[in-house]
Amino acid sequence: MPSNVVTPVPSAAASPGDSPPSDSPPAAPAAADRPLAASGSIAVAHQDGSLWLIDARGRATILADAADGAYGFPTWSPDGSRIAAVRTSPIDTAVVVFDASRATTGRSADPTPIFRSATVAPFYLSWTPDGKTVSFLASDSDGLALRIAPADAHAPLDGSGPGAVIRAGSPFYYDWIDSTRMLAHIGDGAEAFLGEIGTGGAAAAPALKAPGTFRSADVSGDGAFDGYVRAGETGEDAVVVAARDGSGEHSMPVYGAAAVDFSPTDDTLAAIGSTVAVGAPLGIPIGPLRLMDAHTGATRTLLDGAVVSFSWSPDGRTIAAMRLVPAAGGSNVSFTGAAASPAPTGPHDVRLAFVDVASGRIRSQPRVLPGTRYVNALLTYFDQYALSHRLWAPDSSSFLLPQTGPGGSTHVDVMFPDGGDPVSFDGEIGFWSP
Repeated sequence: MPSNVVTPVPSAAASPGDSPPSDSPPAAPAAADRPLAASGSIAVAHQDGSLWLIDARGRATILADAADGAYGFPTWSPDGSRIAAVRTSPIDTAVVVFDASRATTGRSADPTPIFRSATVAPFYLSWTPDGKTVSFLASDSDGLALRIAPADAHAPLDGSGPGAVIRAGSPFYYDWIDSTRMLAHIGDGAEAFLGEIGTGGAAAAPALKAPGTFRSADVSGDGAFDGYVRAGETGEDAVVVAARDGSGEHSMPVYGAAAVDFSPTDDTLAAIGSTVAVGAPLGIPIGPLRLMDAHTGATRTLLDGAVVSFSWSPDGRTIAAMRLVPAAGGSNVSFTGAAASPAPTGPHDVRLAFVDVASGRIRSQPRVLPGTRYVNALLTYFDQYALSHRLWAPDSSSFLLPQTGPGGSTHVDVMFPDGGDPVSFDGEIGFWSP
């Protein structure tokens, strides 16, 4: 696959705390190359554990080296001014917050710890819609729990303050409705809970019955509708959209694991999952990409075949869908990630299809080889990450995909829906600002 890989072009901004730059800075695209987007910045987790910012013109600024620990997935605040990340060191694990706006203007941006523990391990972060607090899933000796910490660090750093633990349960998926309540899917099987809860952990509305085989339920952008999967009695589940009070319900059948996500601009729910009965259960959703109108229940198939993930563009006009396509012409590119879920038998190409939502036209569909960490940590749970992390540029002009290069190393590609050559830079994974 063609790509542009160019030399590092650091910006004039100083590194946090005047610390020395990383020994292996990202190879960032130069300002003279094709812009990555009209605006915005990419937060990049580098292979050495450092964090970097790359602006829309390709200028790189170090946010933090790995001297105090390795940083996980960076998570932008709703207004794009701050970044939260998990920092792991030999002695503890912390959730820290950076002032990204300071870093990009050359001022010191030392991270502010808002949680730190030697026994509790955070691994997934999501800001509340008001940007005042950071929620995070964390594991400890008692299991898994959803916690919350104020972004200004005014609560005890060990998480012992009142209301710091929202609720325990495993697995745990959630979507913020507003900054006081969320739609949560906790546990699985007959004991699973699906419904609205407040930040105190108590139910805020009657629970939804019989949650099916899926991960994150989703609330429409206008807060009017819920999207989820309901278990059936004969192996046939249903992708459901309904008003939050339960009225006006519509559904379409699905078998096995499924995933759902609303358009960011209207009340269209996208879903993937098998439309025919499956034999051995698959660990991740695989199936055609279908759309359902929450108001009318009208459904249509946007992309057929074995789709394994999808992502709405911010303007709602394009979906980037990763699809397995039987290899042709002797190609032996195979999808080898997501060990919990076997891919369809035989060699397959992995294609990233950019699909026009209105017409169903495929704008481009390059062959890709997703990076290992992307597959195992993000793609496997893409529907939850879609609620907190952005792969699309703010203006919907480009899309981020970590890929494995010929030597086995991972780089991050900025992909263009029109099929233009991607722009590459070093890094393990990256996310666009809002």
